Amino acid sequence: MHIMLTDETNRRPSTRNKFFIYGGLVMPVDAVSDLDDGIKHIRQEAGYNSTDVLKFDTNARPEQVAIEACTDAKRQVIALCNELECKFIVHIILHAIIRNQDQDRHVKWAADYVIGRYNKYLNIVGDDGICVIDNLPCMGQWKYLGEKFCTGLQLPDGNRVLDRIKLFSATCVEASHANSAMDIVLGSFRYCVNDPQNLDAAREMLNSVVPLIWTTTLPDGRKSGSGRGLIFRPPIAEIRVDNYRQEYQTLIDNLNDLQNEPEDD
Repeated sequence: MHIMLTDETNRRPSTRNKFFIYGGLVMPVDAVSDLDDGIKHIRQEAGYNSTDVLKFDTNARPEQVAIEACTDAKRQVIALCNELECKFIVHIILHAIIRNQDQDRHVKWAADYVIGRYNKYLNIVGDDGICVIDNLPCMGQWKYLGEKFCTGLQLPDGNRVLDRIKLFSATCVEASHANSAMDIVLGSFRYCVNDPQNLDAAREMLNSVVPLIWTTTLPDGRKSGSGRGLIFRPPIAEIRVDNYRQEYQTLIDNLNDLQNEPEDD
């Protein structure tokens, strides 16, 4: 049995927040205890109290935890996710494309893509799963979860049953250490997407998150997240507005640059 925890970020557009991002962190249920134990230890070493929230956002840092300790705790959480071989599935769409759409509906559409890809992952690994969403920032959350279980994904050509997912539920970051891991992985990826000011920090973050993205191996040996853990919507080849297509290409180029070692001056 596997479990996926999901969350959204960059819901509101801004000069730097050009893309809406929705992600899911996948792991075998057996790994949840190891993740929980590991994050408990990380929190204790950094000075977090039991009621303190460990999130990516530095503003959530409790007063008694130094910024350096907070940063290192987040780094250790991502390393632990890699050690436990968690998988990351992420949906990315340009805000300019959806600016005239109903925002609540789009959050659900983004969740649909990630949940659908999770069901595909479960089919490939031959396992069943649980889907736990972070509290959706929109109306009709419980109706949405019921629809996913009863009818699956509602697509133009009909419904697609999510046959591998046996339980849908909702939670929040304060309710488990696994939710903290989801928040930190997604927040790190978001930082790299949002025109990061600290390129060294962004490079370290991205190179720790990229190994988590669910990929397939191409014939030439390269790893590709296309059709797996990396979901660009709309597909870039189908974008007709040149400026929008260029935004996606710029993002891809920037992310590729961050994965490469900086050239010496």
